[in-house]
Amino acid sequence: MWWGAAEMRRSFDPPETDYDRAERLAGLHDKQHPGKGRYYIPTAATLSRAADGSPVAYLHYGMAGGDYADVDDFLHTYNVPKAGSVAPLPQDLRSALPGDEPAEGLLLPDGQAGRQTFVVIRPSDSEGAGDVYVRATGT
Repeated sequence: MWWGAAEMRRSFDPPETDYDRAERLAGLHDKQHPGKGRYYIPTAATLSRAADGSPVAYLHYGMAGGDYADVDDFLHTYNVPKAGSVAPLPQDLRSALPGDEPAEGLLLPDGQAGRQTFVVIRPSDSEGAGDVYVRATGT
């Protein structure tokens, strides 16, 4: 009977993935923001280690814009301020994510220690289309 109960629990609680661990390290996992009602899932996430052995998370969120998923809503959902200044994306972030990451973006002063958040607005017919890149370090 014990084995049956353990198997049922495991089937209802899926194992944590590197995506989950990367989101948690960045403070962007849905379970870290209860009651928000909406969450964003990264289009790419990588978990790595820095030279000193500390974990480093790299995430990319792509928003199509429009009424349902845009950059402003993402920032509001995760309480990240909108104002910032243009800065180069860290080379390790650009290398860790698959694809053609931009050289620079709007670096937002989001206030979470160890986290850098960059926004790149994409030309589109839909208002608010863009990409959010996150590099987070932790222990």
